[in-house]
Order: sequence, then C-alpha cells, then structure tokens
Amino acid sequence: MTFRTTTRAAAALFAALVVGGLLAGCATKSAQAPQSAGQAAGGGVSVALELNESTSDVVTYLRQQVQQLDGGTAEFAAAYSSGNDDLARALYAPTRMFYNRMLVVQSSFSDLATSIDGQQADLPAGVPFTGWHAIEQDLYPATNATPLSPEQRAALATQLTSDTHSLYEKIIGLRPTVDEQTEGAAALMQTLAVAAANGTQDPGSGSDISDLQGYVDGAHLVFEGIRVVLVTQDAALATTLDHEFGSLQDSLNAQRSGVAFTPYDQVSRGDLASLRSQVKALGDSLARVTTTMAPATATPSPSPAG
Repeated sequence: MTFRTTTRAAAALFAALVVGGLLAGCATKSAQAPQSAGQAAGGGVSVALELNESTSDVVTYLRQQVQQLDGGTAEFAAAYSSGNDDLARALYAPTRMFYNRMLVVQSSFSDLATSIDGQQADLPAGVPFTGWHAIEQDLYPATNATPLSPEQRAALATQLTSDTHSLYEKIIGLRPTVDEQTEGAAALMQTLAVAAANGTQDPGSGSDISDLQGYVDGAHLVFEGIRVVLVTQDAALATTLDHEFGSLQDSLNAQRSGVAFTPYDQVSRGDLASLRSQVKALGDSLARVTTTMAPATATPSPSPAG
C-alpha cells in the first residue's frame, strides 16, 4: 500500500460522509423556529402529508446511505482480502458509518444484521461468525491470536460484500411507517448506542465513538422529520429532544477531527460518563415519541406520488 492510495480512499470517504450528513451535525429542521399547531397540522390531511413527506425524506436518505455502503464495503473487502491491512483499517470505521445510519430500520433486515454486524458472543450456537466484527477481530487481533488464512479472509470478504448487496436490494424497496421509524430510533439509542457508549461495540478497533455518531445521525433524521407534528402533540417533549440531540452532538464533535473520532480507550472518564448519561436520556425521551404521536399517526396517510 502506498500513502497515495490510502489518502485517495480516505478523501473519497470524506466526500461521501459530508454528503451523508456527518459533518452537518444536527443542523436541520429541528433547529428552525417551531411552527404552531395550526401551521404544522391544520387538519388530519395536513398531518398525513407532513408525515408522508418526512417518510419520503427518510427513504431517500436510506437509499443514499446503502448506495455508499455497497461501494465502500466492496473497497474495504478488497483491501482486507488482498492483505492490505493498513488500508482496511483506515476504511473500517468510516465505511461502517453508512451502515450505522440505517439501523433505525434494523427490524426490516434483522436476518442480514446478524450476518453483517453480529457480535460473536451474541450468536446462537451453530451460527457462523461473519461480517464486520469477524474481520475486525482479525485486523485488530488480541495477543497471541492466530491470524486468519488468505482463504478465510477471502471467504469473510466475499460474504460481507454479498450480504451488503442483499441489504442494498432490500433497502431500495423499503418504505418504513412512521411508527417503525420512531420505534427503531428509540430501540437503536437504547441498545446499540448504549453498547457503543460503554465501549463494547468495537473492542478491537476502538471505533465505538464513530459508531455512536452514525446511530445519532440516523435517529436525528427521523426526529427532524416528525418534529413539526410532534410539537403539536407535546411541545415540551420536542424541545427536550432538541436539547438532548444538540448536547450529545456537541459531545461527539469534541471527539472528532475531520471524519475520525478519538479511539474509545483515549476518551477521558469524565467525557465517557457524560456520553453515557446523554445517550440514556435521549433513548428515554425517544421511547415516548411513538405513543405521543399516536393521535397523529392514526390519520390515514396519502399514497406517495408515483
């Protein structure tokens, strides 16, 4: 591997991540002045149209992320299977960012999630350990670990690429309901985000903070889409979520340099404690959204154009 090759790959990922919203942080609809109940939802049809529009935005976002993930994973897998470990390590966390942003709809691809991103300790007996974390374990081996053979590497790389393309095909045809989005955002922040804040998502690479940013990106996209309706149901909850997303994003920004994040074991105890507290608070608040939105989401949605 040459320095030029690594730099070119990193530059391409940087551009993709900017498009995906990483560097934009949380500056979107929720940062704008809140609309009144009459402006946001002047009747059932208006509410349905608002939610239909927000779902269309989520669909577009998911398609953008899976397209970037499909191409990025192919590049990562090629580097890994060819033994270019430096390039593979450089691509590991930023490529996973595209996947992590889509986990707000993980319930729609739970079978593939196990194969793509399953942790070895969580796998049922007899289920092979594959995907990102199997490769991570080889790229960042524990002391005295036996390296995988070229054949084993090629098999893992091939399956990850194949599974990711299957995910691409599933996401392209997906249109999640509002309840699926809000429930998925809450579940994501209460499970994987908690694990990342505790440093158990990427124990080899230490890229847990990067994973956490991806989860926040996806959850915030859902929130910013439904906020205009949520504020008519519970303005205090909408405002609380504004502050919690903003506070957590500020903490993540403090750990970021470009597209890279501080390795988990280099984050101070105080900063980790703050991240854990913020993740819990945000998860708890998001868990209230689906029920709070029920009167609005009960309104029949118009069929999407086309």
